[in-house]
Formats: sequence, C-alpha cells, structure tokens
Amino acid sequence: MAIPSASGTTGAPLVSFLAIRPDGARVQDLLASLTGQTDWELVLVAPVGTVPDHRSIVRADAAASAPISRLIETGVAAASGRFVSVLPDVGVPDEKTIQTLVDWLALAPDAAVVYSDESAVRPDGGIEVVSKQGPAPERLRCQFYYGDLLLFRRDTLAEIGGLSHDVDGVELYDAALRCVQAGAVTLHVPRVLFHAPSRRDIGAFAEAQLGQVRTVLERHLAATGGGEVRAVAADGVHTTVRPLRGEPLVSVVIPTQARYSAPLRAGGEPHSYLLHALRGLVERTTYQNLEVVLVVDTDPEPAVIDEARALLGDRLVVVDFDLPFNFAAKANRGVLSAVGEYVLMLNDDVEVITPDWIESLLRLAQLPGAGMAGCMLYYEDDTIQHGGHHYWMGSPTHIGLQVPRGSAGSQHAFQVEREVGGVTAACSLFPRSVYLEVGGMTTLLPGAFNDVDFCLKVAELGYQAYWTPRAELYHFESKTRDARVRAYELETLGRRWRHRLHQPQYWPFPE
Repeated sequence: MAIPSASGTTGAPLVSFLAIRPDGARVQDLLASLTGQTDWELVLVAPVGTVPDHRSIVRADAAASAPISRLIETGVAAASGRFVSVLPDVGVPDEKTIQTLVDWLALAPDAAVVYSDESAVRPDGGIEVVSKQGPAPERLRCQFYYGDLLLFRRDTLAEIGGLSHDVDGVELYDAALRCVQAGAVTLHVPRVLFHAPSRRDIGAFAEAQLGQVRTVLERHLAATGGGEVRAVAADGVHTTVRPLRGEPLVSVVIPTQARYSAPLRAGGEPHSYLLHALRGLVERTTYQNLEVVLVVDTDPEPAVIDEARALLGDRLVVVDFDLPFNFAAKANRGVLSAVGEYVLMLNDDVEVITPDWIESLLRLAQLPGAGMAGCMLYYEDDTIQHGGHHYWMGSPTHIGLQVPRGSAGSQHAFQVEREVGGVTAACSLFPRSVYLEVGGMTTLLPGAFNDVDFCLKVAELGYQAYWTPRAELYHFESKTRDARVRAYELETLGRRWRHRLHQPQYWPFPE
C-alpha cells in the first residue's frame, strides 16, 4: 500500500530533504538554497543547538547519538513528501533543483530512485561538473556512483522493507541496491542539481565502514545471481565479480590473412602478428575450453598455418575465404563455422595481458539479457585504445582513446565493470545465438563501423553490452589491415542508425 504523501503548493510531488544532526549554520545554508523554490520541506533530524524557524521546516526529535540508520528512519517517518532525500553534511541543492526534478519526473512518473549530476569546487577554486552515467545496475555493484543528491520514493522504501540497521553508514547504498533487486525504476537527471564545497571520490566510504560495504555487496550478489566480493575500498571502487557458470565452449573467431609482415626491427625475422596472438592464447590464457576458427584468405603463408596447427592441434579450425576483402563477411563465415555456445571475436594483432581475460568476459556475457562483453585494449605505447564504444552527436569512437594506461578515468570509470553502448570487434565475447538472431555483421560495411552496426542491432533487440577492465590486451591497431575510413561507411552507418548515435547515458562526455 502506498504511503500517503502531501503534494506541494503547485500540485507537484513534494520533496522532503532530510538533514541529520544539523546545526544552525547548516540549516541556514540549506534554507538559502531552497527558499524561493516550491514543493519542498526540510526535515531536521536530531538538530544540534539553536536552529532557525521556517514554515517549511519539520522537526524530527531523536537522540543525536542514535545510529545513522535509525535517525534516517525517524526522518522518513516524519516526512510527508512523495520523495525523500538524505542530504550529506556539506553542500546544497541548486536553486533550480525542485523545478528540474518536477520536469523530469513528469517524463518518468514511475521513477522510484532519482539521482542527478552535481558540481564540486576544485583545489584551484574552479568548478568541476560531475556528470554521471545513466542507470547501470552492474556498475552499481562496483561503485555507489549516484552521488550526493539521491531521492527515494517513500512508498518504495516501505516496499523493500525500509532501511537496514546492521550496516550503519552504508544504508543508502544498501537501499539503492535493494531497489535494483526489486526492479524499481531509476531515473538519472543529467543536470547539475547539487553543489559540493570540495571535490571527493564519488561513492567513497570511511575505512571503518568497509566491513558494512562488504556485507551489503555480498547480500546483493547473493540476491541477484551470485558472485564474489574480492575487495572493497575507501575510494568507492569495489572489486566484485559475477559467477562463471560452467565451462561452455568458446569459439575464438579470428579473421586473418595468416601472412608474415615486415620485421619488428631492422634486420630481424619476418613477424606474424597472428602467431604472436595465438601464442598468448595458448601460453597465457587460463580458460581452456576453446576452439579457434581462423578465417583465412586464399593465399596464406603455409608456415604460418603449420605453426598455428602445432600450437592448437585439434582445437584449430581453418576456414577459407575466397572473396574480396570484407571483414564483416569474414566474421560471419567464422561464426557460422563455429560450434561454441559463445563466440570471442578477436583481431589477429593482439597480445594477451591478463591470463583470466576470457573468464572475465564470459562472466558478463552470461548475465541475463547480455548481448556482448568487451575489454580494455591498449596501444603498444601503453595508452588506452578502447574502454567501450562511445556514440556522441552522430559520431562513433572509443571511450578513453589515448589516455595513459593506469588512469582512473572520470569517476573511476576505467576501474569498474559497467554497462556500455557497445564494444569493439577487436575483442568481444557474445552468445552465438545473439549473433545469429541479429543476422551477424552487415557486409555493407566491409572495413569500418561493422562492429558499431552490429552493437546497435544487438541493442535494438534489447540486449545489453558490458565492459570490464579486468580483461586487458594490447592491440597493435591496424597492423594487419587497411584502417582508412571511407566517407560512404560513415554515411551508411548514419542512414541506418542516426537515432542511436548519441547515447550520453553510457559516457556523458564529448570526446
């Protein structure tokens, strides 16, 4: 049963802001930011000292020494708004917060959890805008990235059983995760609606709270398909992994010329990028239930094929390709020749870094509704080549392009598993059934953007793409192919997917 809630003076949903143990100065700061707006109330829970009176202030008496979860519960009980928001000890809502929330809630009337972008003051005095990713349940298990302005519908809190009282200080993260478990609709408002006085790690917790963070994450994983909490950290980046279900056959499909290229160094031996990639697959990869499908042009170097057979034995399948160059057609032929439940599309100019890279990809590709999973790729100069696809203002590119290896990224985005719009075919793992369902890659795009088109087809059918930083490879970009982009390829992609080539919910930054 829904909890009765008051409407604001305009008939819009009333928002109840909760201030926990505020003193007079804190209340004055909040009133200064809220006065002039409508449809809000300020609930003071266990106020300290003298606080000002105001017609929109509600006092919730409680012992200031009570656990924070009990204080929040007291404040929620005293609130009359449809939404409640527990404010941090510092920072204030923007002067247009309420009206902006009302406008966005009108577009998403079923929203039960709402968060927004925010700003912070940098050490040099400048203002930094903290833009957020859209709703991303898998990222949320790695990072409480919602930030300082977080609203819960009061009746939704009641439906999930209220706040947990055994994870004091982490109860809001716990509530957010339990809302995900319950299927509550989450809304991201991509507007700056909160201002913090200083920059800090988003989702950070005190060292003393990390035990509670672990408890919350272990419960969440157990309730949503399982997994393991490997580490929790005060900076808010937690290492959690989904379970690996069985040991399904993975078909590694590699379109290739299977030829030697110029020596890596003057006077050296001819080099085969394909054999280099295959050695990493054999010698450095822990996942063993593999077949390797090489889709080979009609004029390969016999010595390359012979060594590939020596490396892989009966796990090798060689498929001839006797048509003019078309990466998409070669990929399609490879997948049709594969028999694995999952397919790992792989370029022939890569080098394995993390031994359990296939396991990391497979854990995400096995999630319900998953369409594909992608990895972190580096150029040979140790800059990032790929942290997921980025579709911005009609143009596709790679997230993190040429950022130094080891960079955390905005809000630690290069350190957490997360939802993305798509991933590169240079290394992507997907259920073979999904590939067949969407009709594979379009041969209208023989060189560039065929993987973007494929990702958008997968998304159009409702499947989700994921990215993990725990599968790392070098990609010697375009060492074995012509990397030029033709004008007609971008035009073809635009004609087919103009409506999907701007997706800031996955990476809200122009590149």
